Amino acid sequence: MLKFYTRTVSAPAFADRLEVRMSTSGASTNVGATNTSVGDFTNLLLTVNPTLITTGAGSYPNTWTQFTATVSGVTGTVTGRFAFRYFVTSGGPGGANSDYIGIDEVVYTSTGGSAQGVWSGPAGTIFTDNLGTVPYVSGTPITTVYVKPTATTNNYTVNFTTLTPCTSATTTVPVNVSNPATGLVVTPSTRAVCLGGSTTFVASTTGGNPIAYQWQVSTDGGLTYNNITGATSSTLTVSSVTQSMSGNRYRFVVTSAPCTPAVTSTAFGTLTVNPLPTVTLSSPVVNLVPGRTTTITGTSTPAAAAGGWSWTLNGSALSGTTNSQVVNIDGVGSYQATVTDVNGCVASSNTLVIGSEASDKLWIYPNPTTGAFQVRLYYEGGLAEKRVVSIYNPLGQLITSREFTLVSGTAPYMRMDFDLGGVKAKGTYVVKVANMFTGKVVSGLVLVQ
Repeated sequence: MLKFYTRTVSAPAFADRLEVRMSTSGASTNVGATNTSVGDFTNLLLTVNPTLITTGAGSYPNTWTQFTATVSGVTGTVTGRFAFRYFVTSGGPGGANSDYIGIDEVVYTSTGGSAQGVWSGPAGTIFTDNLGTVPYVSGTPITTVYVKPTATTNNYTVNFTTLTPCTSATTTVPVNVSNPATGLVVTPSTRAVCLGGSTTFVASTTGGNPIAYQWQVSTDGGLTYNNITGATSSTLTVSSVTQSMSGNRYRFVVTSAPCTPAVTSTAFGTLTVNPLPTVTLSSPVVNLVPGRTTTITGTSTPAAAAGGWSWTLNGSALSGTTNSQVVNIDGVGSYQATVTDVNGCVASSNTLVIGSEASDKLWIYPNPTTGAFQVRLYYEGGLAEKRVVSIYNPLGQLITSREFTLVSGTAPYMRMDFDLGGVKAKGTYVVKVANMFTGKVVSGLVLVQ
């Protein structure tokens, strides 16, 4: 059977005719010597517009039109060629009806006559009915068979023989086996996560190959479920959770096309969103003087886990894992605590500033002392200050003197240490602190025992 498309190229329809002929003389090129001879192409298969009409049904088409020429009159094995023979009335260089035609997509198809196939494949997997109850008898010619393969490696072959007779090459027919997802479908576990965090649900199935997943979410307590866009793997990660997502239910649907219908997990995994702890710091006293202490106490809701407190002073880590810190004059600054609560959620407290209280008093302690003591005098900061600390014995004699320079950033009550033990006699000594820039002097007594 020969199929092709043809049309006239010019706009008007002339008295055109096309013959399709076949030669059975092998690779023949003999088309005759005159405009009426056909040479070896004596077998006329089809004529387009045989009566040379110019318009109406049966005239040569102006649009691409498919025609079919049936090959007949041959027996046995034949080798030949096809020829297209074109006529136009009054044609040629001096004719009135010179025209062009187009021929495109010429296809030859051998129908081969009636044929049946002989099939082969794994024993016991080929049947002649679609229920798989009538086994195929090996070597029996039949057009259609039904197979029940047990694995993807089960391949089937077939070849056809026509009545001529002609036998086709053997063709292998691979079969892709999909296992239905009829096994256990495990419910995703319930998950708890802290506000703003993320968690992952995991689907688990047995059977089914290949498996396609689709996760769904319910925001109304399980009344309705909706597909989650893009959630088509065995795991579902929920990120940046909000408090409104607490109570959401998640399930998954698995399919193993083209086998059984989709299988849905029988229950669901619930998402619980735990709030971050609220952490607050407080202290009964926020301004200290030398010798005075205060306790910073933290509270957390929900409660902190055991050892769940961590502290910083001016951004640097402090020791301690409980909810309190004892602070003296050397610990002034900005305090903050971070809590890990009983749910594993983490949050930080407010910043609590412990400062110093201004005073003109000269602080000498411990007093009395066995020799070692410290001297403190309030420093306002800002302007630099040079202090000279002088110590006199009960006779008014100078026994020691030291200079201290205070600049911006120096602690308000800078510690100035002295030790008179072991080298000085017991008694009452005078301590004088002089500001070398202003001349101001502050004095006090220390008893050495």
